[in-house]
Amino acid sequence: MISSFRRGRLVLAILLGVPAGLMFLFSIAWPVSGSSEDAIDPILSASCHRIPSRCIELPWGISGLCARCTAFWLGLSAGILAMYRPLIRIPFWTGFPLLLPLIADGLLQYHSIYESSNLLRSVTGLAAGFGISIIILGKMRK
Repeated sequence: MISSFRRGRLVLAILLGVPAGLMFLFSIAWPVSGSSEDAIDPILSASCHRIPSRCIELPWGISGLCARCTAFWLGLSAGILAMYRPLIRIPFWTGFPLLLPLIADGLLQYHSIYESSNLLRSVTGLAAGFGISIIILGKMRK
């Protein structure tokens, strides 16, 4: 029988991980769907600016979200998988430094100090997504 703590951790992981994984999959599957009026489009539009020059160029088309958002959802879902049953104990506060590159890159770009590349946007989004999963699931004690 699963303890109430493990059951709560499982429910939290599912409630966060499934939507995060779906957002990532929607983003990379969007070019294949072929129509901007399908059911996926409003979901993606609500969460991202979707500027084409800032989206990932996939072999089958341009991703449905920008590089940073696509990587963020991937990082969040991967982090939840890694943090659900961690091999090593990671304290929740270690997730906060992983958010700093995204904040710095976004603010510097917003204030027109420089133009970020899609690779840098992807790296900062991936780190931030993983950091958020550490903060959320790392706070729960065994």
